[in-house]
Amino acid sequence: MAPLQKRAWYGLAIGAVFAIALLLVFIIKGNVTTFEEDLGFRVIVYALWVGGLVAYLIVMNLTLRKPGQIDERDRQIMNRAPKTQLVAVIFSLAAWSIALTEVYWESGQIPVVFPTLMLISILIVSTLAQSIGILIGYWRANRYG
Repeated sequence: MAPLQKRAWYGLAIGAVFAIALLLVFIIKGNVTTFEEDLGFRVIVYALWVGGLVAYLIVMNLTLRKPGQIDERDRQIMNRAPKTQLVAVIFSLAAWSIALTEVYWESGQIPVVFPTLMLISILIVSTLAQSIGILIGYWRANRYG
């Protein structure tokens, strides 16, 4: 398995664990209202968020620290992966925008807590989508030669 492919699997695993951990914290501690009102809850979420990003960056740097590990095929795959990432981010933002405007249409404004949650979720989606884009690239390269 190529180092970039390993990196993508590690990134996917870290992103999935991170997303599940955040989801579990929300299930255990409460909903968005609790997040907005409870500083301890917000600190836990922020710590998970920063911890997940730091873990991701460390693993990414450790798995591809030598320039010679990446060949031309890997570069092509890395250049195509952002397309998957961009599509995932745009669909996520569209889902957030539509859902929030429909839910809060009558009040004419969304609660302040949602932009933070949008940022956290978009970074998770972006991380997962980058890894998925790389894995799709390897799958296509192996399938079509």
